This record gives sequence, C-alpha cells and structure tokens, in this order.
Amino acid sequence: MRDLVGWKDQVCEFPNRFKHNVDGDKVTLERDPGTVKQQGTPQNATNFNTMDLAALEAMLMASEATRMLLRQDEELKGITGEVIEATLTNSQVYPHNNSTQTLKLVTPRNTKDYTVTVEAVSVTGGAVGEFEITDKLLNGFKIKYTGSATKVVVRCYVRGGI
Repeated sequence: MRDLVGWKDQVCEFPNRFKHNVDGDKVTLERDPGTVKQQGTPQNATNFNTMDLAALEAMLMASEATRMLLRQDEELKGITGEVIEATLTNSQVYPHNNSTQTLKLVTPRNTKDYTVTVEAVSVTGGAVGEFEITDKLLNGFKIKYTGSATKVVVRCYVRGGI
C-alpha cells in the first residue's frame, strides 16, 4: 500500500491578496499572502500520480471482486439448480410403456454433466417402477418410468452442468 500524501491547505494571513507590477504596458500579478501560518501540500506530478495510481488500484480491485462474485453466482446456480414438474402418461399395457417425455431446462447448461433427481408426486393406475433419464442435452432431457401406472406426476431436481 502506498503512503498517503496527507494533503494540507495553505493557511495564510491574506489568501487572496496579490501585488501588481507594471512594466510598460505589461501588468504582472504576484501572490502576496502575508504571513504563512501553514505551508500547503505542493500540487505537483508526484502527488497527483500517487492519486492516479491509487484510483487505478481501487478500480482493479473492484473489477476483480465483481468477477469473483459473478463466478460464485454461476457456481451457486449450479448447486441450487432448478425444479421441473411434469405429468407422464402411459397408454400401453404392462410390461409395455410409452411414458417417455422430453423436459426442457429453464436454464441451459454449459455441460451435460448435470444430475437429475426424480420424485413421484402422485401415481394413478398402478406402480411407478423405475425412472430413467436419457438423451441429456444442454437444454433438456428425456424421462420415463418403467412401471404399470397410467399417470405419474413427477418433480425433477436438476443440479450442476453450469
């Protein structure tokens, strides 16, 4: 960390007093502050460059903090995931089953490395059997059940892939 400049105002007896010198048709004004009680900090390149560097460092730190927050937000989206509810139906007689349905992801994934956990909310007309997740894509997947039920309402929890 850089040392602070420690800016000080010049404190003097007459801060706005000037002498004027006339040399022919030229007038020159010269400060005439009277007694200087406190010398002010010089306004020079060294002091201003210290301010410029501090402003640059602050901007770079803020940019990096923003980048890290955005990355954490993306990771959190992958952890919390999303919930999709769907109704799967089967019109065939067991052991045959035509319950396959394609479900769309609200948030498209960056990779197909996501997990889908399925919960049966309600079952009508038989047993559920097993849930099968197939054909995973970045924007969706297929789901079906293997049992004899005619209708199954499912809740799918999708996590990861972001």
